[in-house]
Amino acid sequence: MASLARVEAREASEAEAAKAEQKARQEAVQAQIAAAVDAAVAEERAKAEDNAAEAAPTSPGGGGNVAPDIDWNAVPATDLTLFYPGQASFEWVQNGKTHGGARPLTKGGDACTTCHAKEVTAIGTKIVAGGEIEPTPIPGKRGTIDAAIQAAHDDENLYVRLQWPDAGHNPAPFIDGGKMDPDNQVKVAMMITGTGIEMGETTGCWASCHADNTYMPFDPGAEAIAANADVAGRLEAKDTITKYLTESRTKVEVKGRRGKAQGGWDKLKPAEEIDQLLADGTFLDLLRVYADGSSSNGYLLDRRVANDGEMAAEASLSGGVWTVVFSRPLKSGAPGDVPLEPGKVYTVGFAIHDDYAAARFHHVTFDTSLALDDETAQINVSKQ
Repeated sequence: MASLARVEAREASEAEAAKAEQKARQEAVQAQIAAAVDAAVAEERAKAEDNAAEAAPTSPGGGGNVAPDIDWNAVPATDLTLFYPGQASFEWVQNGKTHGGARPLTKGGDACTTCHAKEVTAIGTKIVAGGEIEPTPIPGKRGTIDAAIQAAHDDENLYVRLQWPDAGHNPAPFIDGGKMDPDNQVKVAMMITGTGIEMGETTGCWASCHADNTYMPFDPGAEAIAANADVAGRLEAKDTITKYLTESRTKVEVKGRRGKAQGGWDKLKPAEEIDQLLADGTFLDLLRVYADGSSSNGYLLDRRVANDGEMAAEASLSGGVWTVVFSRPLKSGAPGDVPLEPGKVYTVGFAIHDDYAAARFHHVTFDTSLALDDETAQINVSKQ
């Protein structure tokens, strides 16, 4: 009993130290964001005094053009830590040989956060350094990104704002010039889980990350894709395979026994079955924002698809802090858009492609809850 007491005391002390470290890091991020806001406001005031600006600012301190009537100072912020996942695919997390939590996930119904909510920083730091699930590490790349996320709504639209510190450039050694996406210093994605997705509510966007996607261990390569012309044509794929849902395939290899390639990119269901899944709401709603403020609305099912859903966005870097704001209708009616309704809780995921990253070299969140005017959700979309 005395030994147990000592162990419990040590664990409590370590947990308290970790909590204090996390709080200090988040406070530092908030301080940097506040400094960036003050700098942006001061800059705009100076411009106004010099009659150099004709339009309202789109700085981190104001509503901007996308959310002109939203008072962000009145919207509560949620501090989320996004971590670097490496090649940890949907197959990897379900395989007991590679992931110790496979059985609680697949059999027990546990969410990723059930086991890993307090380990996000440790996980990202370990993976980014290189190893089993990161065979091509990028020297200097950070393992986590601490972001402040705010969400609001009016009678018609959802508004989301993300802010996080920039970290400078660390060239990718396996890419000429060191930049995987030279046109976009950052990209931001938000995914909203639809219905009927295997472990969709417990894993969120992880359900779309497969072992045969781009830069993943079983990426089939351009030759194999070209050799399967029918599937490649339907997927509009040439060199690589985008993310997809298991529900869109007749079979997805998870265990990889006897040397079988994991994934199921070429096991595509008939087109009429894919259409029915879309009609049933079995998809991940995907909203993307690029460094220049442009955006795309779409969804993930058999592949990544752009739809006709409305969306507006803006992005800026000021005082060493990135600010991305975007909006979309609560109920657009467009195929691939999840309608957002009061009284429902949605599983969402966020991804940040930082430092000109592409494909899997991003930072992501675990399963995150979002709801309209519900303080029990991690992200409470407050009415304004």
